[in-house]
Formats: sequence, structure tokens, C-alpha cells
Amino acid sequence: MKPWKMWGTALLSWLIVALGQPAWSPWLAPVAACIGYALFWRVAVELPFSKTRFWVATVWFTAVQFVQLSWMTSVEFQGYYILFVYFAIALWLGLQFGLVTLFIDKIPLVATAALWTLLEWARLHVLCGFSWNPAGLSLSAFALPMQAASLFGVLGLSFMVILTNLAFWKKRWKVALALAVFPYLFGIIHTRLHQSKIDQSDTMTIGLVQTGLLPSQKIPIDGRFHEFIPPSQQWHRIMHLLKIHQTEPLDLVVLPEFTVPCSAHQETYPSSVVRHILEDVLGQSVKDYLSGLHTDIKVSNQFWVQSVAKIFKTDVIAGLEAEEGGHHFTSAFYCPHNGDKVHRYDKQILVPLAEYVPFEWVRTLTKSYGITEFFTHGKEAKVFAGKVPLSTSICYEETFSHLMRQGRQKGASLFVNLTNDNWYPHSRLPKQHFDHARLRAVENGVPMVRACNTGITAAVDSLGRVIGQIVEEQRADVLVAKVPLYHYSTLYSFWGDWGIVSLSALFIIVCFFLGGLKGTLKRDDQKLAIKSGS
Repeated sequence: MKPWKMWGTALLSWLIVALGQPAWSPWLAPVAACIGYALFWRVAVELPFSKTRFWVATVWFTAVQFVQLSWMTSVEFQGYYILFVYFAIALWLGLQFGLVTLFIDKIPLVATAALWTLLEWARLHVLCGFSWNPAGLSLSAFALPMQAASLFGVLGLSFMVILTNLAFWKKRWKVALALAVFPYLFGIIHTRLHQSKIDQSDTMTIGLVQTGLLPSQKIPIDGRFHEFIPPSQQWHRIMHLLKIHQTEPLDLVVLPEFTVPCSAHQETYPSSVVRHILEDVLGQSVKDYLSGLHTDIKVSNQFWVQSVAKIFKTDVIAGLEAEEGGHHFTSAFYCPHNGDKVHRYDKQILVPLAEYVPFEWVRTLTKSYGITEFFTHGKEAKVFAGKVPLSTSICYEETFSHLMRQGRQKGASLFVNLTNDNWYPHSRLPKQHFDHARLRAVENGVPMVRACNTGITAAVDSLGRVIGQIVEEQRADVLVAKVPLYHYSTLYSFWGDWGIVSLSALFIIVCFFLGGLKGTLKRDDQKLAIKSGS
């Protein structure tokens, strides 16, 4: 291959894969899922030395991640240190791709796809705990191919994407076309199987509150104190939004992660202020409720959540900070409208540097950016008994398939996510985050709703199809969605990631065993030929 053609092909493949995600170009995503990587591998095998191939592949995929992770360059609230994290993660993912590219012409295609799949799985648990941008995400741009995630999850989609690209690269046209068409055929059958049941299922009317506030509006930040909105005014906004959207009774109201500052039980609000806000927004309709509010006391954020539940006669889930035994948690509080007991789920997967420090020496770095308090990891998934059993996840957690499956295993038939993407304004993070969320619904066969501070607040059915959404980033609104409650068992909810991980490990073991056996037979044949010749 001539040099100009090689580098032109490499550039074309980079554009296809880098932009071939739902958040960037939905129509380019299916192309990336079939031939994006294959075009690059045509170039890679032309390179004369293994070391050269490794580093070219590493640089190529690092450049892909520079595009797909570009939301991390939003430094307005994170500071410039995030750029070093951005570069390090992109390079680390690039090195993994470089490693796989070394083997594409040395081991069977299925073993190469299996190796990549195992690396993506290890990335979640061992290599760096980073869940963004699996290769399989390119199959989630449209509802039909996304249904294949119900078999082996997003890792199964990644296996399929890499294997399809390898088949096209090797010009095994029949196999490649069959692999490319399979997700769409499966999606058609899968959708038809469940569509009538979704149409006939009961619905749940859910109000999803999007506050539309940036960090500088929610908490005091040096140099931007003039933007801060006091917590009492933030609750005033929330109550006003709920009031103007109260066109029909709600079964559930969901407020985002970090709904308002201050911990759930910290008594911050004078009762006179609370009384004034409620009377201003709701008028005489809350007269009886306010009669039980004693004067000269202060109330907490949990009181506000309970007030929403009792006044609007609906269950409420809100994201608030919690303190217990000297530990701080970022939590989801579930408050039934017909009882005084409040239940709590604590976030299990925390964001490094922002919510916890993996090493003590990092505290000096984070302190220079004003981050001094960190959270403790939650211990387990929880299912709350509302109109239907539901499990909550908080922000980043919904990008981890195995964690979301925990709630399903405990009996949840509705997923509720509370998200706070406002630390990266004017970026593609909200859309990429939402793309992961839809896959969790498909993997487990349950509907999902999510409330965000700044987009994308949305509801999807158990096939991952959008029922309603608020896309505008800083729009303060309430999305009222009638969510079909139909749910079903999937193969992924049965075996989780272990299904595709076990298969991938088996493929590699068998391929290497057969490869070693073939090598032994070949050497024996050579020895036999030598003896016969002598």
C-alpha cells in the first residue's frame, strides 16, 4: 500500500471510529461498528515492525479517545488538572488497543475479539475502573441493534463489533455480512415479541425534576459568589416547578443528585422561611399542613422532601448528602407519601478525585482546587417498595452494567437514576451518559427514568426507547412521563457479564490450545519428512 493511501486510510478510519458514537453521529455509528476498525487494521498490517505497529495503533486509538472523551476538557469548574487526567486515560486506553493490534494476524479472529472484550471488562474492575466508551456503544445509536445487549450486555456488543470488523478486514464477506446484519434481525424479532405487551401494560406517571443549575449557582464558589442561589430559593424553584406541572396526580417525583446543598439532616431553614415559600407557591391549599409546623425552629432538607411527598401526595426520591458515624455519603432518599419513614441508598461507585481519593497524597492536589471533603462508598444495592419495586443508582453508577444488574437481581422492575453532570457544562457528557443509561434498560428488560440537574432528564421503556426527555442543558423544568411498567427477564440479567467473559476466556483457551496442537503436529510432520528423506 502506498504511503499516501496508508495514511489517508488511517485518517478516514480515525474519523469513522472517533465520531461513530450516538452522541456524535448516529448515522456514522453503524459504519464504525462494521468497518471503522477494519480500515485501520488494513494499514497496521502493512507496518514492517511489531513495535511500530504497536505505537501507531496506540497513537491512533488515543486520538480516538481524545475526541470521545473531549467532555473532560470542560475546565470551567474542574480546573486544569482534569486535562492531565484526560490525557492519561486516553493514553491508557490507547495502549490497550495497541496491545490487541499486535495479535490481529497472529491468533484467530474470535480470540482477538475475546481478548478485547476481556480488556474492556478488566478496565471496569482492575485496570482503571473507567466505564466510558466501550466499542459496543456504536451499536446503540438505534433501537433495533441495541436490543442485542439483552443477550450479553454492552460487552457482548463490543465482542460483536470487534469480530465484525475483523471479518471485514480479513475479507470474509459472508461471515462479516452475517455478523453485521445479526443485531438488526435480532432487534426486529425482539421488539415484535415485546411491543404488544408494552402497549397493554400499566403505566406509572412520574415527574422528573431538572433544576437547570450550574455548580456556581448551587454552591458558593470563589470568584463567583454573585451567581449563588441560596438553598431556600432553590427549594422555592423546585416547589414552583412542581406546582405549575401538577396537571394530574403523580405516582413518583424524582429529584436529581445533589438536589440542594447541605446534608439531609442539617437543620438549615427557619420555619418562618419555609412557611413563606409554601404559602407563596401553593397558597391556602397548604394551610392545614402548615398548622403542624412549629414556629422558632429550623428544618432540614429531609423535611423538604417529606413535604413534597405529603403536599403532592406522591412518593419522592431525592439526591442529598448524608452523614452517619463520622462518614459522608452521597445518597438517594426515598420518601413514601403515606408514611413517615425515609429510606436511603448510598452511592457505591464514587468518582475518583471528585468524590474520593484513591491515594492520600492526592489530597494535596485536590485541596488546591477547593475539594476538601470526600465520601464513603455505599455497600449494596437496595430496592424500594413503591407502586412497583424500584432500585436507584446515582450518576456515574449507571455506566456500570454489573452494578445496575444488582438491583434487577433483587427484584426491581423500574430503574431510577439521579445524575449531576453540571460540572462539565457545554460538553457532550450528558448525551454520552444518557447513551449508557438506555443500555442498562435493555440489558435488564426494565424501564428507566433519570433526573438530572442539567440535561438529559429522560424516561425510556424496557426496550430503551425514549418516552420523553429534556435535552436543553440549563432548562429548569419537570418532565411528566407515563412510563409503561412492562418488564421481562433477559439472558444478561440471568448471567450478567460472566456470560460473555466466560465465553471470551473459553475462546482464547481453545484457540491457543488448538494453535499449540497445530504447531506440534506441524513440527512432527517436518521431522517425519526429514526421516523419510534420509
